[in-house]
Amino acid sequence: MAFRCVLVTPEQQVLDESVTQAIIPAEDGWLGILTDRAPLLAKLGNGPLRLDLVSGQRRLYRITGGIAQMLDNRLTILTNAAVG
Repeated sequence: MAFRCVLVTPEQQVLDESVTQAIIPAEDGWLGILTDRAPLLAKLGNGPLRLDLVSGQRRLYRITGGIAQMLDNRLTILTNAAVG
């Protein structure tokens, strides 16, 4: 199963795709996100963001801080910078 992931920086929307898994660098450690996860709001640290797409591809971004919200099978990541 999949969920929607949206990655946004102050300059642009970097990504809006369906993913099967996301591994995000929370401020206090790694956090894995799967479909139907309970609601979550997390402060992000600096590090790699891993997204496993429905197509089987994997996308990696280096992000710099921000917040992540998981609600109703939609992961929204707001970050200062995302380099892929």
